[in-house]
Amino acid sequence: MKTTTIPVATFNDVEPAQQVLQRLQQVGLPAILYDESKLERFGFMTPALAAIHIEVPTEKYLDARRVIDELDRSEDLLKSAVRCPECRSSRIEFPQLTRKFILPSLLRFFMALKLVPRSFYCMDCHYTWPMEVPVEPERDILGFPRKREVKKTRVRKPA
Repeated sequence: MKTTTIPVATFNDVEPAQQVLQRLQQVGLPAILYDESKLERFGFMTPALAAIHIEVPTEKYLDARRVIDELDRSEDLLKSAVRCPECRSSRIEFPQLTRKFILPSLLRFFMALKLVPRSFYCMDCHYTWPMEVPVEPERDILGFPRKREVKKTRVRKPA
């Protein structure tokens, strides 16, 4: 019988993920490192962001979460993990498409054409956020965008 696994932490790079993996294995938890970078680069046609997952069997998830939280508080173990800006969870998918159904392949095509934006997705609070956060213009006291002051120069008419 195949054991299903669930992600407990997500990283952009392999090195910090291996440290978390080793720490979980030292405590006796059966954790594995799952690399989706090739799937993202070729299947989803996106940069390999949030592609390295540390996964544990579903029945060991709460134990692994407790150990990771303790190690993060004491050693800052998840300092280079990809985290949700809302709930600080490190269970992130990029892009925001499911990997368990064929229909998202149509969305992949639109993402490659840049018609649909790619976003990060938090598996805990279901929050999505874009790869790049747009810069808000400076606003006045009423909330309207401030106008840039343009210096007027006098142009002389040819004689």
